[in-house]
Amino acid sequence: MKKYLLWLLLCISSSVAYADEEDWYTYWAIGAVNHDYPGGLNSMPGSMETAPGVDRTEMAFDMFGFYWPQSENSLLGFVISGSVDRFESRSSELQITQNLLGISSMRFFGSEIGDGFFVRVDAGLAQVTLEDNFLTVTSERGFGYLLGVGYAFPVSNESRILVGVSFSDKQVNFPNGRVGNSSWKSTTLTVGGLW
Repeated sequence: MKKYLLWLLLCISSSVAYADEEDWYTYWAIGAVNHDYPGGLNSMPGSMETAPGVDRTEMAFDMFGFYWPQSENSLLGFVISGSVDRFESRSSELQITQNLLGISSMRFFGSEIGDGFFVRVDAGLAQVTLEDNFLTVTSERGFGYLLGVGYAFPVSNESRILVGVSFSDKQVNFPNGRVGNSSWKSTTLTVGGLW
C-alpha cells in the first residue's frame, strides 16, 4: 500500500506544470450560481420550483474574455460574465438572463500569471433580460460589478485552470417601470480555462 501511495504522490508532483507567459490570454468559464432577485421577484423562483412538473436550470458563465499582461502577476482585459435562470414546464418557459460586459483585472499571488491564489475585479455595462413564451423584456443598460477570489494552477505550458468564487451586482432599470430600479445579485462558483 505504501508503494502505491508513494507512486501516486510522485505522479502527481511530476505533473505540476509551469506555464509560459503569453502576449495575450483568453478566458472562458462555466459554473453554478445562486441568484438574489430584487423585491417581490425574490420569492418567485422558490414557488415556481416547487410546482409540479417544473424544471429549473441555473448556470453561470464567463465568455469572450481577453486579457493582456500588465506585470508578471497581473492581467487587464475585458470579459462577458453572467448567469441564466431557466424554468420549464410542458406548457411554459421563463428565463432570466443577467449579463455584465466589463473591464476586468486579475491579480495572481503565485510565481506567475495563472498560478496560486488570485483576486478578480470587473466593472462595466450590465443588462437583464426576462423572457417567457409570449414576451421578452430587456432592461436598459446599467452599471454592474463583480468581485471574485480563487485559485489557479498551470496544467501545461499554455494552459491554466482557474477555480473561482465571485459576487456580482447589476443595477438596471426596466422600460415603463415594469420592474423599476433594481439590483440583480448573484454568487457564483466557476471552473475555467486561461490560455
